[in-house]
Amino acid sequence: MVQYKSPHREYEFILREVLEIESVLGKYPEYDEASWDMIEMICEQFGKINEEYWLKSAKDGDEIGATFKDGNVTVPESMKEATKMVIDSGLTQLFGHQKYGGMEFPNVISVLSDEMSCATNMSLGIYMGLTKGAYHCINNHGSEEIKNTYLPKFLTGEWFGTMCLTEAHCGTDLGLIRTLAKPENDSYSINGQKIFISCGEHDMADNIIHLVLARVPNSPKGVKGISLFLVPKYHVNDNGTLGDRNGVNCVSIEEKMGVHGSATCVMSFENATGYLIGEINEGLAAMFSMMNTERIAVGLQGLGQAEIAYQNGLAYAKDRIQGRDLKEPRNPEEEADPLIVHPDIRRMLMRAKTLIDSSRMLACWTALAIDKSEKDPNAKVRKEAGDLVELMTPIIKALLTDYGVEITSDMLQIYGGHGYIKEYGMEQFCRDVRIAPIWEGTNGIQALDLAGRKMPQHMGRLLRRFFHPALDFIEEYKEDENMKEFVVPFSKALRGLQKTTLYMAQKGLANPYEIGAAATDYLRQFGLVAMAYMWLLMLKVAFAKREKSEYYEHKIILARFFYERILPETLSRAIAIGSGSKTMMSLPDDGFDSIHKFTGIA
Repeated sequence: MVQYKSPHREYEFILREVLEIESVLGKYPEYDEASWDMIEMICEQFGKINEEYWLKSAKDGDEIGATFKDGNVTVPESMKEATKMVIDSGLTQLFGHQKYGGMEFPNVISVLSDEMSCATNMSLGIYMGLTKGAYHCINNHGSEEIKNTYLPKFLTGEWFGTMCLTEAHCGTDLGLIRTLAKPENDSYSINGQKIFISCGEHDMADNIIHLVLARVPNSPKGVKGISLFLVPKYHVNDNGTLGDRNGVNCVSIEEKMGVHGSATCVMSFENATGYLIGEINEGLAAMFSMMNTERIAVGLQGLGQAEIAYQNGLAYAKDRIQGRDLKEPRNPEEEADPLIVHPDIRRMLMRAKTLIDSSRMLACWTALAIDKSEKDPNAKVRKEAGDLVELMTPIIKALLTDYGVEITSDMLQIYGGHGYIKEYGMEQFCRDVRIAPIWEGTNGIQALDLAGRKMPQHMGRLLRRFFHPALDFIEEYKEDENMKEFVVPFSKALRGLQKTTLYMAQKGLANPYEIGAAATDYLRQFGLVAMAYMWLLMLKVAFAKREKSEYYEHKIILARFFYERILPETLSRAIAIGSGSKTMMSLPDDGFDSIHKFTGIA
């Protein structure tokens, strides 16, 4: 009963009309083949595969799931077929470098592919996303020999990748890891156990390449003593063929709330042969090139699940007949009107649509900055674009996944009791997307990263990459008759964010609790202001073309809803931040308990 249509028109609007990627990317020789005709063809091809194969396999992924027996993990056949369709079409080669057999397409196009994948089968999207992340990490930090051996196999879809960080005694605190890597000639012997390893074992690839954090003997304590190693499931011979099984085994898989098609494994490394990636004791820095890729990808999981939930919630609201329009019957000949006539239903739908549109725009805008940071010949442009990506990564990860959870919940609400019933598919969206705010560093950690690291970094240099263009936009359009309605409240919201930033910087110097207490509210405030800026960029196009199609008029209405109903939340977030940490930290630990003995006091 679940339906999905790829949002081609939305991507055409954002990529071609707002971001004008043809002219931007045309400056980079590596992207010569990325014409709009080619992008459109890829979008349609990928959309068709997602609609016809990935979506159908999602139910099997949920109900059959990844199964574990005797150390082996089996994935439902329909998921294997869906994966094969992507591999056979050559789409796994899209973002790889040409020297390894890739097409070297822009990062900004990966937003499109990641969203569609995670909308139609989030479990399956995880396998592909981790492989893409492993590719980028090895490409950035691996030796030439390792890159030539492993990267082409990622692009052909023959080998998949994982990241192995967490251990049972330490969650996010990676400084506590105990997995040991002992030098042995030109390799290392890896011993230890990792938990919560997504896609650590499965039968969809000939080989699985694990990127493992471990310590060499006598390394410094904490995160300064972590190194990164490539550990294949099967040894790779000099001629590129597969050899014997390495000392890597799946001990068990977890029974989970959602994403049942993705195996979450306990992985044991017993004298497993591994190869150093990057420098000794620099493993966390190397792994971050994968983690940051994955954080944006996880944000797109939230976006994808929000989009498919919205599409189904909208269809139900149009089709379900219940109640009467509060003013007058919409369908006098019928017994009732469709749900969509009711203001509260429209509130949930419009909130979802405005947040999805601005989330998609924010992700594409940031991905375009990634392309500039990698390809632009001007070092200053590369540096400034890289700063912007650093700043926006925790916002995209946290904001899009939080809204993914909220939107799927609202769309289930539109279904009423039917939403709570499994056959309608909505409850799976809620279960699947709930992991996204936890994955790749919980959203609380993303908030701390933004407020505690990115905000003060380089004396606020990263912040300027957002504030300066936003201020320039205000200056340019403050007198524009169409834009004034939006520029004025945006200017106030931006000034409010600047004041909050200054307040936190001052308070945080004297009391670190202030940063911790304010971080989540600060990320939401910053995210909402960033979304408001995205709406301004979209509105500039919508006003210019409003006479050509009602599509553009609809964008203006949606922007108005965002500014009237959603952006004002920045005020309450600022007030909460201004209350400080005193009350939050004053309740003793015992004060949180709700179970107490009777005292006899009357």
